[in-house]
Amino acid sequence: FCAAALAAGALAFAASVQEPVMPVPTAEHREITRSAGEWHGTLTMSMPGMPSEPVAAKETVVAIGGFWAQTRFECDFMGMPYVGTGITGYDPEKGKYIGTWADGFSSYLAIMEGEKDERGRIVMRWQAPDMTGTMAPHRYVLEQEENSYKSTFFTSGEKTMVIEAGLSPLAFGPAPPA
Repeated sequence: FCAAALAAGALAFAASVQEPVMPVPTAEHREITRSAGEWHGTLTMSMPGMPSEPVAAKETVVAIGGFWAQTRFECDFMGMPYVGTGITGYDPEKGKYIGTWADGFSSYLAIMEGEKDERGRIVMRWQAPDMTGTMAPHRYVLEQEENSYKSTFFTSGEKTMVIEAGLSPLAFGPAPPA
């Protein structure tokens, strides 16, 4: 009797356990991961007292599964090598793009959140120290085409820099299939 009761209980438990539901990438996730590849372009500062000549820049973007893009950005910034890295994704529960940014010029980890504007551009916002060390609102506006992009950055409402780049023919490959 005990063995039959245990077997019946095990069968009932097994029947109640459901297969885990795996998340499926959304259109927003596919938009993010399609940026995988090697991008080459320029960074131009727009701040008073800063040189406004464009400097060469390189960004390497790797898709992490179908949900995230990890980036490494490199350039010569104010005569010093600059390296920054971030992860961008989309939170379907919030209905917002999300991301992080860290670089070799700051001890601050930027945590960003954003959405698309009326023109279809992704606009990300965060709080971080400005060039004086004072906490200030930051944002960037991303205009992305199939093989090029333009990111315009603002601090306290003032334009601070523009990054323009094109996808290198030596790209790391397409984003994962949807």
